[in-house]
Amino acid sequence: MKVLKNDKILAPVRLGKKWGFINRKGDFEIPLQFDYAYGFYEGRAKVVIGKKCGFINDMGEFVIPPIYDLDKSFNFFVNGFVKVRLEGKSSMIDPRGNEMDVSSYEEIYEFSEGLASVKLNGKWGYINSFGDMVIPPKYNTTYEFQEGLAEVELNGKWGYINNKGNEVIPLKYSDAAEFSEGLARVEHKNSYGFIDKDGNETIPCQYGDAGIFSEGMVAVAENELWGFINSKGEQLTPFKYNPQESKYYYLPNRPHVFSEGLAAVQFADKYGFIDKNGDEIIPFEYSSTYGFQDGFAFVKNAYGGFIDKKGDLVVPLKYGEAKRFSHGLAAVKLNDKWGFVDTNGEEAVPIQFDYLGIFRNCNAPFERIKD
Repeated sequence: MKVLKNDKILAPVRLGKKWGFINRKGDFEIPLQFDYAYGFYEGRAKVVIGKKCGFINDMGEFVIPPIYDLDKSFNFFVNGFVKVRLEGKSSMIDPRGNEMDVSSYEEIYEFSEGLASVKLNGKWGYINSFGDMVIPPKYNTTYEFQEGLAEVELNGKWGYINNKGNEVIPLKYSDAAEFSEGLARVEHKNSYGFIDKDGNETIPCQYGDAGIFSEGMVAVAENELWGFINSKGEQLTPFKYNPQESKYYYLPNRPHVFSEGLAAVQFADKYGFIDKNGDEIIPFEYSSTYGFQDGFAFVKNAYGGFIDKKGDLVVPLKYGEAKRFSHGLAAVKLNDKWGFVDTNGEEAVPIQFDYLGIFRNCNAPFERIKD
């Protein structure tokens, strides 16, 4: 979707019990009036009134009325559609409010590359943006299309199909992930490696765990410690980072993906950053981090702030929580209130809100961040 220069940049905020939207000066563009509000994607934002939801435009006008069931409707427009549910009937709605009836399906997920997964009689297939079934429901599990292929599972085995439903990579793996930068993580005999889009095992299944490729690098685990390799399978760092055993048993303790040339890794219970040569360029001195985005990374010990790529502190370590920089501003929490700081560490929007989201270009597409 083309982004115009005059598109509005807004963030959802809560003050008291009501939500509205502010601009980067902190002024309300859409007044406090909703019981909950989500960020804008593809020109629309989901808002809640009571137990019902609808979607507004960047003027605060309802384009899709607040009549839909909150707990069964999706939160964002993705690739031109959002799923909503009303009185037991599901629909996919476009940004103008036109409905595609999908109530005959047991489940449906977002469109990706023109297709959406649907469940019928306990099996999964795909429909196109006209609602036509183009890949018959035959799989136990399906995922989104990424880079032209989608991972699917049948009888415990995983492989990949193209948008015509052809099984271009046989269903023979015990697990599979999405393609990223032309390679996909697969599991075979309890070990992980990577295949290309022709199904060639370009990096052998020999690792205890693996992430996904970002900026030509991927984290892999050996003997319960992590290191990085490149797309040729060449080892770039020692296997010494992020012990696989996590204090959160349900989350693998993987290093962060490379973002803006740097990756956050953990050593001796502290986080620092390495570059693509494997050099440790920001010391291991933080208890947690979100990694770099827009040139800055949130880092935290007892309290948090932001560093630049040199490791210099640009926003002091005094905030309890923060969200990433977006359009030059980052949301921060201080003494149970939220506001925004700029890249100089100055509080650009007063810390007075009870909660807020990040600034987004209202017409920008849905954003998927690798993790």
